Amino acid sequence: MLAHSLVEDASWGWRSFVTNSVAGSVLCPRAVRYGILRVRGFDVRTANVASRCTFTGGRDIRIGTGTFVNVGCYFEAVAPIRIGEDCQLAMSVTVITSFHGVGPAGISRERDAAPVSIGDRCWLGANVTVLPGVTIGDDVVVAAGAVVTRDLPSGAVYGGVPARFIRSFADAPVAV
Repeated sequence: MLAHSLVEDASWGWRSFVTNSVAGSVLCPRAVRYGILRVRGFDVRTANVASRCTFTGGRDIRIGTGTFVNVGCYFEAVAPIRIGEDCQLAMSVTVITSFHGVGPAGISRERDAAPVSIGDRCWLGANVTVLPGVTIGDDVVVAAGAVVTRDLPSGAVYGGVPARFIRSFADAPVAV
């Protein structure tokens, strides 16, 4: 039992080291980082993943074609994470899929998880946090520092803590 636990911990530690320390290093070229993430089993369809990004919890992460992930983003994939095509994630965006329930007896010690989905052509500003179970529609902008606690419908700008509707793109003035 103990030996099995030690082997599991060492295996997890080695995979985490390769994914987050080697591939996450500022010395690792993006093309090499892309290759390491693909070999590790992540469904990454872009080489535009910057350094110092952290991937924990699992490998069920999909990052779409044309998406840019800036430095220091954190992906906690206990449940699946889906990021669409042509998205922009600014520095230090955090995507979390796990949580502990709260009930009459207090906080549960059992970890639960819910998937996160981010649509196509979304832009998440610096330090945005996306919480478990959230779906962000296509063509959404989330202002820097926002905390996304519930689904965000397509075609709008959201901001704040918790993130709230600011305006629709249909209401935006057209630049000529």
